[in-house]
Parts: sequence; structure tokens; C-alpha cells
Amino acid sequence: MAITGGITAITGTAGAVDDKATCASVNTAWDELRSRLEALDDKNSITNLRQIYVDTAEKLSAAAAAADQGSLKDALNTAAAQLNRLQSATTRDDFDRIVHDPAFTAAMDAFGTPCGL
Repeated sequence: MAITGGITAITGTAGAVDDKATCASVNTAWDELRSRLEALDDKNSITNLRQIYVDTAEKLSAAAAAADQGSLKDALNTAAAQLNRLQSATTRDDFDRIVHDPAFTAAMDAFGTPCGL
């Protein structure tokens, strides 16, 4: 926000939400992910695991779409892209290889840290 000649100008995307509201959405999505993982009957079912993470990617993408421009929005988009890589996992080894990739873990840290995850 800037004040110029007595007029207040607000910068950013119209209708975008601030980082605090964005993090509230992100924390809800992450809590849902954890709950779904805890409730999963077959922890080795790659189909179920993959779907849980892909659903979370969709929620992070939605949070990013609604977010103010900035580093958190960028981090959410990157994290969603990394989570979507799990769609290609056909075995537990594939899944583990993706989640242990340094790019994947860095992407999770980049949005998780500012949102207190």
C-alpha cells in the first residue's frame, strides 16, 4: 500500500488474500493430509498414497491462486508441482525416490516454514 498525493493505492492482485489467510488454508490442507494418512488402512497402497498427495497438491494450488503475489505464492506453486510428480509413482520405491529428492524436500520446506509446518 502506498499513499501518493493523499490517495491510497493498494498494490497486489484484486481479491488476493494475505499470507496469514493463505497459511490458514495451507495448514488446513496439511492437517487433512495427515489425517488421511493416519486413517489409511493400507499404508503401502501406492494408489491411495498418490491420491492423498495429489489432492493436497490441488489444495495448495488453490491457496496459491488466491494468495498475494510474493514468495509464499511462489513456494506454494512449486510445492504443488513437486507433489504432482507423485502421480508418476507406480511403486513404493518410485514414491520414496520422489519424496526424498532434494528438490521435493526443499519445496516442502519453502512453504512449510513460513506457515509454521
